[in-house]
Amino acid sequence: MAGAKATRRMGRPPLVDRDAIVRAALEIGFAKLTMSAVGQRLGASHSTLYRYFASRNALAAAAIDRAVDAVDWPEPGGDWRSYLSALASSYWDLYDTHPGLAAEVSSLRSTSRGMVAVTNRAAVALLGFGFSAAHAVLVQDMLGELVTQAFLGAPPPADGQPAEIDGPQAGADGRHTFSIVNGRRMRRAELIEPWLTLYDERIREEFSAAVARDPREQFRTKLTVLLDGIEALRRQPP
Repeated sequence: MAGAKATRRMGRPPLVDRDAIVRAALEIGFAKLTMSAVGQRLGASHSTLYRYFASRNALAAAAIDRAVDAVDWPEPGGDWRSYLSALASSYWDLYDTHPGLAAEVSSLRSTSRGMVAVTNRAAVALLGFGFSAAHAVLVQDMLGELVTQAFLGAPPPADGQPAEIDGPQAGADGRHTFSIVNGRRMRRAELIEPWLTLYDERIREEFSAAVARDPREQFRTKLTVLLDGIEALRRQPP
């Protein structure tokens, strides 16, 4: 009898709490996040999960909070251009680390207190740089959308794999650009290759180069254009 009791104790399901559920959600990734997937990963029943989170979206919001808290967000020192560049880099790291989060945010399926805090902090920082309230809100929104767009449409990682598909690739600045965006770049190149001859010969080569360019390098170019546009915007009344 004692042996039977010991066996039952050894077979007891692992303890599941709010922290463990959020951790499992982040490990699964937003692209594949369901209550069923979390339950299977933890060996827990649906009823156990729903004691902590009323819905899948409530769980996603908590996971977004955790992801946002782990990012090194910049302080508004220096000038507004360097601040926005650093902010864009932090957004990139957030989406790069968590596949599917960009789509989660873009589709308005979930938001979170952490994400609201980030956008509020960014807009307030821009007020400190002399932006009007209207321009501060507009600029932080445009910046967030620019980074989000870089990750939309990227293929999700294969089952059992983390954020990277084929492994990280070191960029020119030594940072790792995960193939969640490199996968999108390669897919775009595959799709456009048979149609390149339809482009005007004056832009064909540059179009091909833009599609094949390292995603982070291409993003920096777009960011420069955005920042130049913001400079012009600042000269106009709100």
